Amino acid sequence: MAEARKFTFRIRSVHCQVTGSSFAIAQGIVTNRHVASGSTSLQLSTWNGNDFDASVRSIDQAPGPDLALLDGGTIPAVLDTADVPTGTPVWAAGYPEGNELTLTSGVVVAYVDGGIYDVPGRVMELTNAIEPGSSGGPLLDGSGRVAGVVFARNTASRHGLAIPVTTLTKYLAATGADTSGICKA
Repeated sequence: MAEARKFTFRIRSVHCQVTGSSFAIAQGIVTNRHVASGSTSLQLSTWNGNDFDASVRSIDQAPGPDLALLDGGTIPAVLDTADVPTGTPVWAAGYPEGNELTLTSGVVVAYVDGGIYDVPGRVMELTNAIEPGSSGGPLLDGSGRVAGVVFARNTASRHGLAIPVTTLTKYLAATGADTSGICKA
């Protein structure tokens, strides 16, 4: 938890009235498109209540992965260099319901077709209990490296869902400068 506190933030879009989670990496701050879309600037908070603003640098447009990159950051998280195998223990860091930072343990159950979740490519299915507000937070492996980006939960199975680190790495290599988007209900 101490490591996650250094790079995981609560995020709020005042314009769209959305809350979520985000995390710092060397290139900026990562969150989900559905958290950042419709805003050019977002309010972020650290685990101990320090607030700051971050500008949207890039929002991946549908049908791309549900990712956005913001300017700023502090101590960056380290990204895994490959996708973790199924059966790997993982921890989802985030601010469920906009409350305090939590770290929820689970296991990677499978890699499934993301098309059924409107995300191209494979997504990770997890046993972690993911709640609204956790979207955009890091999924961490046992060494504290980012293995993925939390984005939703399967309401039928109650399994969490995350975008794998290799998809995040591809997005970061070609983020572009599109900051458009609309608020999601």
